[in-house]
Amino acid sequence: MSILSLTFLSLSAISSIFIWLFPNHTRRYTVLICNIAFLYLLRANLMDILYVCILALYTWISGKVLYRIKQKKFVLLFVLIPVVGLCYFKYAGYLFPNQRILMPLGLSFYTFKAISYLADISKNTIDSKGIVSVFDYIVFFPSFMAGPIHRSKPFFEELEAKFTFQYKDQKNGFIQACLGLFQKFVFADQLNYYVGLIFNNPELSGWYIVLGILLYSFQIYVDFDSYSNVAIGIARMMGFHLERNFHSPYLGVSLRDFWRRWHISLSSWLRDYIYIPLGGSKKGRILKYINTLIIFLVSGIWHGSTLMFVIWGLGHGIVMVLEDILRSITGGVRSWMKWFSPIGIIINFIIVSILWVFFRSSSMEEALTILRVIPTLKISEIGSIDYNLIGMSLNEWYWMWIIIGITIVFDILRYFFNMIDVLAKQFIVFRWIFYAALIILAIIFGMYGPGYHPSDFIYVTF
Repeated sequence: MSILSLTFLSLSAISSIFIWLFPNHTRRYTVLICNIAFLYLLRANLMDILYVCILALYTWISGKVLYRIKQKKFVLLFVLIPVVGLCYFKYAGYLFPNQRILMPLGLSFYTFKAISYLADISKNTIDSKGIVSVFDYIVFFPSFMAGPIHRSKPFFEELEAKFTFQYKDQKNGFIQACLGLFQKFVFADQLNYYVGLIFNNPELSGWYIVLGILLYSFQIYVDFDSYSNVAIGIARMMGFHLERNFHSPYLGVSLRDFWRRWHISLSSWLRDYIYIPLGGSKKGRILKYINTLIIFLVSGIWHGSTLMFVIWGLGHGIVMVLEDILRSITGGVRSWMKWFSPIGIIINFIIVSILWVFFRSSSMEEALTILRVIPTLKISEIGSIDYNLIGMSLNEWYWMWIIIGITIVFDILRYFFNMIDVLAKQFIVFRWIFYAALIILAIIFGMYGPGYHPSDFIYVTF
């Protein structure tokens, strides 16, 4: 079941009403019923359903034991099982190449939630919870398939708090979810189509490849941001306030700045549960660099099951280390960052886009074939790109640049404002004009119809 399917959207609408009808102490059970309904409607492999249920049961029992023994040193022993399960499904193909082992949907996301729950208990951040509450946390269906990786403490606080109906949450959550759907149908899937036209055509090279890299950078961002907005919006309609997962990442002036804005739930998780426990930056510069490489290695392994994801992760780590060395040599960058931030943004976007090549490629040979084109480029040939050779019409060519332009403009606005709250506060006539414009754009430019598969979110595969 796709997050874009009518079944999922109907479940989300019914759940938001059902939960508000039964607030207070029964709420954990109403959320439980909604999550069970989701697992049933998911129509996934039975073993996948059993695995997440067994993991939730294991997490609950381990949490009870950790809470009673009050020994932090045992937490590594208890998180070993979820880690082994994650590694098995991701990398068993290397051990058993003749067997086809399918990774359970959402595995990477709910495994990290299970680990953070146990770690939070060991740090006395939270008390151990009942089996129903733990199951609700692990299987919370709006964020089940692709995050965000929400934290245990705020989730349990909202799950256990006394609830009253909040019109603002219903309205703003609905607006955010609808905007996420618009992003997916009208922007992300169009960009996916354009990226395919370039990279699936072996006759295209030169500046066409650069254009493909540019489009993929925007595609993966808009695609994942759209999923996050749908998940966060639906959760808010149910009374849960998940943290934002993106904050204008391509406006970052450095890779460190980028990771403060990109997939925030993952980057903050890696910081709090791996980087800081390893000592962070408090045990000398060399260990700081080693810890940086470790968390990005884990990030690469977490994202995928091939060597390319490891290279992508380590690439980010190496650049982060080099940035830190440069920062220490120059005495910091704050003094010149405010004057040269446009240059920093452009340079950082180029670095991130090049690293996305490894992320997207299925092999090192494929990645190097793409990257070898870059040194041969000539500025004088940039105007020779012909949209007809790509397979686009003139309208598609214009719409492609409009999508990129709109994404940049709205990211700049989102950097300074909470756009959902700003939109919700506008005069009703203006709001409905805006909604009508989005509906018209979706009808004209949206991707749907026969042959369209809306379930193909990039991050759902992780």
